[in-house]
Amino acid sequence: MEDNFREFYESVGTRYPEDSIVYETLSGHLRKRWISEKLGQLPEGNLLDCGCNIGTLSREWIKGPVFGIDISYAVLKRGKEHTPRTNFVQADLRDLNMIKKNSIDNAMACEVIEHLDKPHQFLKCLYEVMKNGGNVLITSPNYRRSRPRLVPLGIMRSFGVTQGTDGAQYLHTAYRPEELAAMARETGFRVLDSGSFEHEMRGWLKPLTILQQLLGSVSNRFFEESRMTYLVEHFINLIQRDLFIILDSFGFGQLLKKIFEEGRRSYILAIK
Repeated sequence: MEDNFREFYESVGTRYPEDSIVYETLSGHLRKRWISEKLGQLPEGNLLDCGCNIGTLSREWIKGPVFGIDISYAVLKRGKEHTPRTNFVQADLRDLNMIKKNSIDNAMACEVIEHLDKPHQFLKCLYEVMKNGGNVLITSPNYRRSRPRLVPLGIMRSFGVTQGTDGAQYLHTAYRPEELAAMARETGFRVLDSGSFEHEMRGWLKPLTILQQLLGSVSNRFFEESRMTYLVEHFINLIQRDLFIILDSFGFGQLLKKIFEEGRRSYILAIK
């Protein structure tokens, strides 16, 4: 395909330790726990992990074989060390012809569809490889007012990533639950459940987010391509995560779910 998606994600996979950085954050902690619970509800059979990175989210699947697909060879190489049981395949999610049609029992595409310029094409390919009765779990960032599309490289610049999918930016959009559901139905899937999660990230983090943005803007201005930008975010992320763990021991997370109707991430569970 005539675009630079493969080049960009190979650069990211080579230079940026995304998996370890994401899952040290509160958002990553909550996401991993939530997805693990959802996967636990799926039936036995094989599992296709779309945009798998090193295979962290599908690592605990014990109900059958695991197949992981990612566009970056660098992350798959690390994945073989991190998750040796997973069968990794380097491929573009917009073209899944290497997978036999009607062969997949369960599939997950968690935090990946927002990076695709042709999400409908991906869903069509996914539909073709799923067995009748096969289950699909899809998650993405949610949004409230305006949909984002291109975002700055951010702390990836601290690790030497200087070119995105569009200059110094890369594709990172978002979908509301009903939008994910509509795309899935257009493809042929039947939506079993949809909604949002990460309610725990709403409201109370605003002061820390403002502080993070302030410190980040300063470090971006003076230390744009140094590790200082990452260290600032790392510091704030640790405060968020540890503070929540303490508060959640008193039922803080459940309280936030009651206060906020919508979480920061969208999901659908669909069936072919």
